Amino acid sequence: MSPSAMGIDNLRDNLTNPQRTYMWEFQCVNPIGGGDGETLLLRCQTMAWPGESFGKIHIPYKQTAGLEVPGKRAYSHTLDTTMVEGEDGVVHDIIHAWMQLVVDNKTGVGAGDSAIKTDIYLRLISTKGEQTKRIRMTGCWPQDRGDIPLSYDDEGNILFPVSWNYDRWEEVA
Repeated sequence: MSPSAMGIDNLRDNLTNPQRTYMWEFQCVNPIGGGDGETLLLRCQTMAWPGESFGKIHIPYKQTAGLEVPGKRAYSHTLDTTMVEGEDGVVHDIIHAWMQLVVDNKTGVGAGDSAIKTDIYLRLISTKGEQTKRIRMTGCWPQDRGDIPLSYDDEGNILFPVSWNYDRWEEVA
C-alpha cells in the first residue's frame, strides 16, 4: 500500500458510506428437521461476523528470546444469534426439531453429521439494497438454545439465544 493511500484524505474520499451494523441478513436456506428459512431470516435479531485467528509457534534460540511464527488458523466454531419469538412459537419449533435430530431426548441417539449440518449465510447489504459481502458458515447445527427469561416486570419481546456450531467460514459470491 502506498503512503498516499494511508492518509486522512484517502480515508475521507473512500469511506463516504460505511457498512451499517443493522444492514445484514441471516440465511438458513434449509433448516434441518423442517421449518422455513425465511422465518429465521426475519426473526434473527442479532448475530456476529465470525472471527479468525492464528496460533503461534515459539522457536527458542540459544540464550535469546527466540522468535514466533504463525501457526494453524483457528475459528471459534461458534456463531451466536438472538431470535425474536412470535405468538406462533415457530422459531422455537424449528430449533427444537433440529436439536432433536442432533441428539434425541428419548433415545439418546443422534442422526449423525450428514443429517444435522447445513450451511448458514451472513449477507451484508448496502444502503442501496445491494449485497456487499456474503459469508458462508459451512456445517452448521444448533449447539445451544439458551434460557428464555420471562417476567411480569417487563413489556419486552421474547428473545432467546441460539449458539450455532460451524466447521469453517469463507467469503463467497
